[in-house]
Amino acid sequence: MRILWKQLLVHLGTLIISFVLLALVLTQGIRGFLTEQKVAELMTLAQRVAHSMENFAMYGGIFNLHALETEMRNVHQYTDASVMIINHSFEVWVGYGFGEVVAALPNVTELAPLMDGEVVAVVGATDNPAFAPLVVVGYPFWFGGDVAGAALVGFSMAELEAAIAGMYRITLIALAGTAVFAIILIYISSQAISRPLRQMNEAASVIAGGDFEKRLPIRSKDEVGQLATEFNRMAESLQEQERIRREFIANLSHDMRSPLTSMRGFLTAFSDGTIPPEQQPYYLNIIMDESERLIKLSNNILDIHRIQDAEVQLVKTEFDVNELIRSTILGFQQRALAKRIMIASHFAHPTDTVLADEDKVRRIMYNLLDNAIKFTPEGGEITVETTVKAAAGKVAIAVADTGIGMTEEERKRVFDRFYKGDPSRNEDKMGSGLGLSIVKEFVRAHGESVMLESEVGKGSVFTFTLDLV
Repeated sequence: MRILWKQLLVHLGTLIISFVLLALVLTQGIRGFLTEQKVAELMTLAQRVAHSMENFAMYGGIFNLHALETEMRNVHQYTDASVMIINHSFEVWVGYGFGEVVAALPNVTELAPLMDGEVVAVVGATDNPAFAPLVVVGYPFWFGGDVAGAALVGFSMAELEAAIAGMYRITLIALAGTAVFAIILIYISSQAISRPLRQMNEAASVIAGGDFEKRLPIRSKDEVGQLATEFNRMAESLQEQERIRREFIANLSHDMRSPLTSMRGFLTAFSDGTIPPEQQPYYLNIIMDESERLIKLSNNILDIHRIQDAEVQLVKTEFDVNELIRSTILGFQQRALAKRIMIASHFAHPTDTVLADEDKVRRIMYNLLDNAIKFTPEGGEITVETTVKAAAGKVAIAVADTGIGMTEEERKRVFDRFYKGDPSRNEDKMGSGLGLSIVKEFVRAHGESVMLESEVGKGSVFTFTLDLV
């Protein structure tokens, strides 16, 4: 089911339930309000008639029936209410409009408190069914200090129900109009939510098919707009990763083809006797170098694969980081001599013991020195320096070179996987673009960060920290 219809059904269901509950509440509210209003109106009339009884009384206890009848007839004609005067024994003296109810008066227990001087209101159902279709209010009147009788004013429940029904119709029409308007708003709102989601679904299908150029229009700044923004960022990231992947595959194919082609050529020359015996050691060294290059490339790819699959697992031990740096520098002695590069080391102390994964730190130093030698021209200099930050309990290790340096764009991307910089100025013709990415991941695994300072033509400085024991 489309999300639009789900939204409509949910909102309409909520709307219907709300309207039903509202209708029930309004029904009781309107009925109660109109009934109370009618009772208050009848109470005023009953009080008026009762006071008229007292005012029309003559000395000696004889009532002016003619004047009273005139008053009651006017009340009946102008208010459409039934009017009756009863004595203390519930006998009718005069009345208009009550009809057959008169005979039932003594049997209506709700009217009994009238003769005790209380005001009584009887709405609908009573012990006597003759009173069921009426709303009756009784108001006692006094003569000579005693309750002489009561004035009863009644109104037909049928007429009251008709008035209530009219109010119901008005209310239902208002609710229906509101419902139609609400349905239109719900549809528009649901469309506003579902349309960008449909567009995202379509765009996701396009991206899943391999087209990473699809983007979504951003029409709002709410949660849906933020989701569209993040979707576009994801698409841009996937597009960039796809571009890097293609470049990496092309570079990897070239990097593997070149040494394999070279090794095959030399081995063929060995097998057919083209290379004389006295030159064979030289070419064997070339074959060894090419095989080392392939092994290094394979190791880097495996390391990146492991890093992508899971968190880097550390085996921390205590060791002298200065000794590790010395041994790593010695491993680059031949390459440094071949380019006439001087590698200098400066240690804060003769011994600095750290708590870290020794193999990972050795790999970090190897990759940083390997990178420095690649980009340092002949006759240049590489410096490895340690600085102890006692307050933080850290030792900072910096590898500086006098190489070609980096542009601002290269500094931003140098730690990205497979990134090899601008080919027109890149000295790394044989690298995979993975060395510095591995450095970043191994340093991060130790809870530290690697920092870079670089300037074109003046070299670069890579610095990372480790915990001192």
